[in-house]
Formats: sequence, C-alpha cells, structure tokens
Amino acid sequence: MVRQRRINILLICAVLLAWAAVPRPAPLAAERLPAILADTPFGLNTHLATRYTDIASMDVPAGLVAQAGAAWAREDIQWWRVQPSPETWDWSYTDAAFGALLAHGISIVGVLGHPPGWATPDATDNASDLSFAAPDPERFAAFAAAVVQRYGHYIHHWEIWNEPDNPLFWKPAPDPAAYAALLKRASIAIHAADPGARVLIGGVNPFNTAFLRQVAQAGAWGSFDILAIHPYIDPSTPERGNLLAAADGVRALAAQWGDKPIWVTEVGWASGPSDHDATGTIDEAAQANMLARGLLLLWRAGVERIFWYTLKDDLNNPYGLVALGAGRADYSRLKPAYYAFQTLARQTAGAEFVGLRDLFGRSTVLDFEAFGAWRRGDQPNGTLTLTGQRTHSGRAAARLDYSFPSNGNDYVVFRRDRPAAIPGTPYALGMWVYGDGSGHQLKVWLQDAQGELLQYALGAVGPPGWRLLEAPLGGPVAPWNRITPGGDGQLSFPASLVAIVLDDGDDQFIGGGTVLLDDMIAISGPEAYDMQLRRGDEAIDVLWAPEGQRAAIRTRATGATVTALGGAASTALAESGKLSFALGPAPIFVRHSGG
Repeated sequence: MVRQRRINILLICAVLLAWAAVPRPAPLAAERLPAILADTPFGLNTHLATRYTDIASMDVPAGLVAQAGAAWAREDIQWWRVQPSPETWDWSYTDAAFGALLAHGISIVGVLGHPPGWATPDATDNASDLSFAAPDPERFAAFAAAVVQRYGHYIHHWEIWNEPDNPLFWKPAPDPAAYAALLKRASIAIHAADPGARVLIGGVNPFNTAFLRQVAQAGAWGSFDILAIHPYIDPSTPERGNLLAAADGVRALAAQWGDKPIWVTEVGWASGPSDHDATGTIDEAAQANMLARGLLLLWRAGVERIFWYTLKDDLNNPYGLVALGAGRADYSRLKPAYYAFQTLARQTAGAEFVGLRDLFGRSTVLDFEAFGAWRRGDQPNGTLTLTGQRTHSGRAAARLDYSFPSNGNDYVVFRRDRPAAIPGTPYALGMWVYGDGSGHQLKVWLQDAQGELLQYALGAVGPPGWRLLEAPLGGPVAPWNRITPGGDGQLSFPASLVAIVLDDGDDQFIGGGTVLLDDMIAISGPEAYDMQLRRGDEAIDVLWAPEGQRAAIRTRATGATVTALGGAASTALAESGKLSFALGPAPIFVRHSGG
C-alpha cells in the first residue's frame, strides 16, 4: 500500500511517460485513427481502474478504446479501493488506468463513489470493504479533494456518485436531501482544488424527475455544471422506446432552475439475457444496430455527449463491445458493436447536425377547429376550453388549465363525447404542445378494435414554445397503462382517441399552470430515417429502416461513398440526381458533395 496524504504530480507525470513508451497494438483496420477524438460526442464506460486485472498490460484495453474512436472514457474511482482505511491510500490501479487512457489522448470523466465501510454510518458495514450506504458528506468531500489534487492537472470532469436515485446504489433508500448535501460539499471541495473543474450530477433516471426536482429544491442545482442522465429503454428499440424524448423531462426542469448541458453518461443494449431483459431478445448484430441508432438519436435530441455502457461484457450482462471470453483480462474478441461504434465515431467526427428526416406521412386526427364536447373525469383538477389567442395552426387550439392540490398522484382526464377516429394503422401519434415548463406528462387514451382502452404517454410538457410530442404505438403497453382489464395490451386497428390526460410529473408538485394543445396527428407510412450531417463541403446522410425499406436521397454529386456499419466501404452512383438504397436496421453512412 502507498501511504500518501498530499499531491504527487511527479508520480502522475512518470505514469504518463511510462505508458506513452509502451508499444501500441496495431490498428484494427488499415486506416489509422486521425486526431479526431475531441471532435466526436461519443464516449465509453471503460472501467479499466476497477475491472481490468493486470496493471502491467493496461495499455491493451486503453489502446482498444482509442482505436474505437472514443473521445471520452467514464471511469469509476472507487473510494473503498483507493482509501481502504483512513490512513491508507492505494492509487495503483487508477494511476495505471488513467495514465494509459490519457496517453492515448482520451478525456476522462471520473465517477466518485462506492465508499468504504469506515466512512458510512452503517454499523453492519465491513470497515475496509465496499458499501452503498450514504457516507459522511465531509469525509466524502475530503476524498474528492484528494482525488482532484492528484489528477486535476489532467482530468477536469467529475461525476458525483452513480445513480443516487437508484435504491441499488444508495442505501438504505434514495434520499434527495442527503444526496444534495453530499453534492454541495463535494462540489466546493472539487472547485477549491481545481477552479476550472466541471461537476456532473450522478447519472439520474430521466423518465422520473421527482428525485432531480427535490435535489434542486434542496439548494443543490448550482452545485453541478452538467446534467447527467441514464436513459435505458432496452430491450425496446431506440425508435419504439422514443429515445428522442428521453431528455424532455429534465430539460423542462432545467428551464425552471437554470439551463445546463445534458450528457448521457450511460446508455446501452445487451446482446443476450441481462438485468433489463431476462429472455435476451437482442443478439450481437442487433446490439450493434441499436448502438448506432440510439447514439445518433440522442445526439439529435440535443445531448452534448453520450457514453455507451460498456466497453466489456460482464457475467450475465453482455452490454459490452468486447466479449467476456475467458474473463476480465481477455480482450481478444471484439463484437459487432465495437466496429459499429468505431464506424460511427469515424464517420461523424467533425460533423455538425443538420436535420432528421423520415418517410412518414402525417394525417390529422384532431385540429380543435371543431372543438367538440369534452367531459372531465372524477378528479376536478382542471378545465379544457377553446382558445384562439395562440395556435400552432388555424384559428383554434385547446387550452388545458390544471391545478394539482396534493403531493400524491394528481392528474386530470378529459373524455371526448365523440371519440376521434385515427386513420389507417399509424406507427405513432403526435400532438403539438405549447408548454409551461412543468415537466408533467401528457397522455392519451386510445380505444382499439377489440374495445380495449390503452394509455400512451406522448411525453413531458416542456418550456414555452410549440413542440411536437410523439408516442410510438407498436408493441404491448405496460400493465399499468391498460385502462380496461383483460385484452392483450396491444393496440389493434381501427382505433380512436377517447381522452386526453395530464399527469403530474412529480407527485410532490402542488400548484397549477396552463398548457396549450393543437394538431393531433397520426404518423404512418414506411419507417425510414435520414439523419443529415455536414462536414465542410461534404454532406453525410445516415440512413436506416428498422423493418427494411427502399429509399432515395437527392444529391448534386455523381456518386457517393457508402460505409456499412461494420466499416466496409463501397461506391454508389447517382441517377437523375438521386442516390437509391435498400435500407435495413443497420445504418449506412453516405458521404457525397453538394448535398
């Protein structure tokens, strides 16, 4: 063990120089990675300091991270391993892991957490072993200061805990006020050691903002610089899981408390049975497809940086880009997801987002020009009236005034006397919403051909301004969204809109507000996507169709370079100013000039 209480910059420099001298593994393809790491928003949860077992060969996994094109690595700094007793420090694994990653030009987000038993109030904790009990905030702040003093010349991003809203990681139960106290003290200590540091909140669930709201109410909103979220939707696809809306709720909260950059510090799909999917409905090829589509849609949603979980498979949780193989030190088999990440990073490096097009058709379900008659349900928490003062289109919109009186589950339901028919067999339902920044959930009740009444969440009510909220309609809904008992929980057509619901986004909310609604649409037709990027004079179209589809894009070029998700490149020739492709669930990257 190394006993140390103060900064030792010389040691870190020595570590960096040592790892810089280690021979690098050959690139996985003929093309060497250019200096693009800072130009891609994509990173990896690498876990080298905590899960890789051989200090002497730490450059092997670090080299694979670099060759994958990851600009960032998210690394745990487990307090119980670094400081197993108050007087004992062991930096060996963190020194080696960070030195290897930094030598490859990879930026690091350090996650501070996992205290030793001696730093918690839980008398049952083993003093020198891992605990998930809430630690003493002052001791945690001292630990954070020691970490930043050691690594602050090289690492400037620090995430305070991992998923403090998850009962698995904060014992005995998540406590927003206690976490807020920890966050405030740690932030002060980190900025005292490195005034230029940026602090991330500890990767919260964005689909329930109650914890985050209570952290803000406890006075800790100003104690972090970046809002980190973990929007897991697996095994649902990125499109069916509506990943585009993952940040809507936290963005609405930020509109009230102060805007912050949003980072996704964990998201992933497993290639087999996992904690989220016991049956393992996704194989390795599908995992690669989900990776590319999911990370692209999160980028489209305005997320600044996105970290895939994880670099290497865990036993019973194959989320990695590298197969488990013979154990934690075996990095010999790279999965299709590794090459998908590599292709995504290389093809999008230095590019800027232009737009996202799809081939869907949109038809009107309800435009509120003919308002009709609406009856409020048994909770007298609001009114739905006609307004012409602010509309998305036409001369009329619906005005939903609400007042939620308790810190229980408040909501208000408005049933239409004559249900509105939904044309065709749409992929999704959408509605234009002018929000009030509340983050409440707008939902609809749909009745299907079998008479089953099902609830779908369109999304979180955002800040003022018209915004389209969408709910995919495919697949069975969760049991709690089945308004009538029985049935298979899956929408069969023809279907109709029966009711509009506003549900409090946080049960602790008490108060009222106003939301405007207009132009409900059914979204139908071939499901195909074109994410449009630009890099200098070059246009980049990323195309995919989850169920397969033929599509064409316009171009002024005579041809284009087409790169498959696995990295293979080919040439496509234009005909009559168009490039045509047979699309599938694996995105292709089409580079052409003059877009």
